[in-house]
Amino acid sequence: MNEINDDILASVYRQYTEAPHTRQKTEVLITAVREIFFKLPRYVNDHEKYKERSQFALEELENYLNRFFYQDAEFIERILYEAKAYILELSET
Repeated sequence: MNEINDDILASVYRQYTEAPHTRQKTEVLITAVREIFFKLPRYVNDHEKYKERSQFALEELENYLNRFFYQDAEFIERILYEAKAYILELSET
């Protein structure tokens, strides 16, 4: 079962590469992570299920990135950082 919305990644990568400044690239990634992990907020009230699903979603995202965007290590590193920050932010609410 997909925990991420992988259809969005192609357009996110295009927006990321077209963004002229680091700040704009970061804004693209923050917005993208919220759209990619669209299912995670459903599990916030059940901490065990949230922990399980968020870990699975993060692994799924990492595998997908390594398969299709392996040539851009900076993109992979930055989007994974934002994904982990989003998961942490959701778990604190």
